[in-house]
Amino acid sequence: MLFERLGRGATHTSTILRSLSRAEARSLLRRMVAFSRSLPARFNQPLPQMMARLTPPPAAPTLSPDEIRRLADAVAAWHWRSPLGICLRRSLLRYYFLRQAGLPVRIVFGARLKPEAEGGGIGGHAWLTLAGEPYYERPGDYQGFVQMYTYP
Repeated sequence: MLFERLGRGATHTSTILRSLSRAEARSLLRRMVAFSRSLPARFNQPLPQMMARLTPPPAAPTLSPDEIRRLADAVAAWHWRSPLGICLRRSLLRYYFLRQAGLPVRIVFGARLKPEAEGGGIGGHAWLTLAGEPYYERPGDYQGFVQMYTYP
């Protein structure tokens, strides 16, 4: 588990460092960091209105969807001071910037009852879908969650 986390950290750090060498990627990185920092303040309204306001108009993409996704994942991982959980930050970053690049992803919010081994209670998760299938999501991370809300 520790080595897996260290490996992900190294991958995300490498992604961010590589982005610094290209103007388009540096610009996107700056916008992603600012967007990530703005997210907690946006949760002051009902989810449908928030998501409608978070859905950007399409713009000409300067990076590939894979590059955008990897950079969004890195920013979400390194923005550890955010009060939002990693999956929510990652999903909202991916959603906004991939939709802006013209990829018709949808965001899904789910919940499940956690077993006693995980402390019990209710757990939440957020992920994206593309053409009805989970988008770059490990099955173990979304299976077992009841879909509570999908946008759009």
